[in-house]
Amino acid sequence: MPVGRSNKWSAWLDLSQSVSGVFLAIFLWTHLILVSSILFGADAMAWVARTMELSFLSDDGHGYPWVVTVIAIAVGVLAAIHVLVAMHKLPLSLKQQKALNKQMHVITHGETGLWRWQAITGVVILLLLPVHLWLIGTAPETIGPQGSADRIWNQGVWLVYLPLLITVEVHAAIGIYRVLLKWGVMADMQTREKLKKGKTIASVLFVIIGLASLAAFWPHAS
Repeated sequence: MPVGRSNKWSAWLDLSQSVSGVFLAIFLWTHLILVSSILFGADAMAWVARTMELSFLSDDGHGYPWVVTVIAIAVGVLAAIHVLVAMHKLPLSLKQQKALNKQMHVITHGETGLWRWQAITGVVILLLLPVHLWLIGTAPETIGPQGSADRIWNQGVWLVYLPLLITVEVHAAIGIYRVLLKWGVMADMQTREKLKKGKTIASVLFVIIGLASLAAFWPHAS
């Protein structure tokens, strides 16, 4: 492949990775906020679930659970695209991994460390996210205070949701930070340090909200 075409292809992959990552991060945080409605009680979450299912458009007010399935499929496709375009930067060969480990021991570089954590969390998400999407996509009618509580606590799905919660929040916050860095939003080191702190605060805050939401489902588990 000619050099010019190769550079254009690499630039397109970088742009696709950034755009898909930003969309996924926005969806993730929106999704977590909606799920956290359980903190305000079963009625609040039931209302959110019905609204997401477009209950206001149905004659009986029950909505269309298949909307959740469509959303799950769309998220899965977008996540697959994000993974595929991100793989061109991962050290997939043993030689590349050894070179990266050597560099990490010789040069202590914060940005490289963040990239490595993003890669590690990305692998965990790749394993756990399909399980989550399958569970809600194949049984959308169970989305709600009782159904979700039963799935999380009685069926033991918290074993998937807990590590998924932590890894996606870390991954998303680092990803947004690196997108801002990549596309030149951070003009100086002072701004960069502030955004680094903001990244950490966002991760911790959303993890706390997620943990509180998981705990709030417990009383509704039958």
